[in-house]
Amino acid sequence: MPSHRPSHRLELPMHPDLEVDTDELRRDATAIAGTASRITSATAQTPATGTTPRWATSDAAGLAAEAARHQLALIGAEVAETARRITTAAADYELADARAMTRLRLTR
Repeated sequence: MPSHRPSHRLELPMHPDLEVDTDELRRDATAIAGTASRITSATAQTPATGTTPRWATSDAAGLAAEAARHQLALIGAEVAETARRITTAAADYELADARAMTRLRLTR
């Protein structure tokens, strides 16, 4: 069955749907990585707990402190992962821009 579509391509002017400042993304990623480092390093800054006198709540306080350290470590790791993903996104945007520029040069 023959197609009723026109055989010529319609050329539309390019208007970017999204503009990305990759330098700003990288600066943000660096700042976020610094925040992640501070969060993670806070797990080592907890003061030593005294063992005497041994109060009934000492074990509970120790468990709560350990749980808080664990949560800080998890949060720090998640924030660091976010920084890594932002850096990766910036690189991906630059790569896509480079490919688009190459395609544009080849069509001229």
